[in-house]
Amino acid sequence: MQVVAEFAPSEDGQEVTASVIFHLSVPELQHEISAGRAQYTVVFACRDTYFRHVVSGVKPAFEVTFPAGRLRGEIQVFPYIAAVKTIKKFSAGWINPEFGVGPFAYPIGAVLAVDKPQTVFIDRDVFKPLSSIFALEKDDNIIGHEWQIRTRDDKVHILVSAELKALIDEARNDKANRAVLMNSIYFSAVMQCLSLLKHGDVDVEHTRWGRIISQKCHNEGINLAEHDEYLIAERLMKSPFKLIDAYVFKGSEA
Repeated sequence: MQVVAEFAPSEDGQEVTASVIFHLSVPELQHEISAGRAQYTVVFACRDTYFRHVVSGVKPAFEVTFPAGRLRGEIQVFPYIAAVKTIKKFSAGWINPEFGVGPFAYPIGAVLAVDKPQTVFIDRDVFKPLSSIFALEKDDNIIGHEWQIRTRDDKVHILVSAELKALIDEARNDKANRAVLMNSIYFSAVMQCLSLLKHGDVDVEHTRWGRIISQKCHNEGINLAEHDEYLIAERLMKSPFKLIDAYVFKGSEA
């Protein structure tokens, strides 16, 4: 059994919806669920808000919407298949031989199958596009088309000359120009941030932007130590070159 749980905010950012899918390949367990003697069960637990919620049902895929304030910070998801009626005789080839040959009897509430717990981080900023951790600012000490980044604050400051900032501000009004910006300055800035985190820069690990990137990586199942920065940047930015294809390459053909 494998269970996938994904979280997404509502349009106003107030509610959070969890989408859960059970992938079950044991026919005997599927039979118990169909017979009404067992159900798919998920326990949601939030330490920050002391909130705990149990959802059970006979459908392998379902959604649960949580009101504002219920989920915040680290959320743990515990997936099970549990008996909701007494099961008198149960046999399956997947049962470990150490339990005996069966058949087995299970009382109400007995756990028939379990997947490993999952942990996600719920934060408004984590759900925002990665570009939200950046602030574009002019710096009178910078001239021409050079740019720099400052990473010691809660946001990553991209510093440019006054002339370049004016050009970028105007360019943001066009989708093709925004696509170029995402794949140039912002992509490079994300890679630099990842490099600092990957190599254990203690001055940035505890910044707001550092926590957001770390939590995004965790939620996406990305291990910073195991992948190159450019690959992680592509995943976190949702393959930004698609924007070039959509608004620059295809736009130029029209």
